[in-house]
Amino acid sequence: MTITMTLVWLAVGFIGGGLLGWWLALRQHNQHQLQQELAETKEQLKKYRADVSNHLETTNQLITQLQDNYGKIANHLQQSKMELVEKPMLEKSPDEKLSYLSSDTASHIRESLHQLDEKKPTYSQSYEQPRDYAGQSSGLFKEDQKKSAQKEVSSAHKD
Repeated sequence: MTITMTLVWLAVGFIGGGLLGWWLALRQHNQHQLQQELAETKEQLKKYRADVSNHLETTNQLITQLQDNYGKIANHLQQSKMELVEKPMLEKSPDEKLSYLSSDTASHIRESLHQLDEKKPTYSQSYEQPRDYAGQSSGLFKEDQKKSAQKEVSSAHKD
């Protein structure tokens, strides 16, 4: 009986040890999987931070370039204003107007101005507000009124 009990306890020990080993291996596998997921998440976070950093750097460069271009445009407009507007005005006498048309075109326009026969708009002198109603029936109701008047006349003749 001692041998039988020993063999039973030995079998129970092997089965218990096998189950314990299987449970520890499963737990170790889950822990390894969690560590792997953690490493992947850290790698994704690192990549995301690098992408954000690159985006902000590119945005900063583009804004700087935009500011430079805006300054160039402002300078160009200032120079163009000096060359096209202020400089010709300084060169001309104060009595002479700046003309954008050739002299023959301007003289032709001046001569033809008195030949235009434009009709000037006339405005009503009435200060009354327009009426929102008609004094007599009109439209669709006019026919109904004629029929009712005829019925009244015919009924009056019958009596």
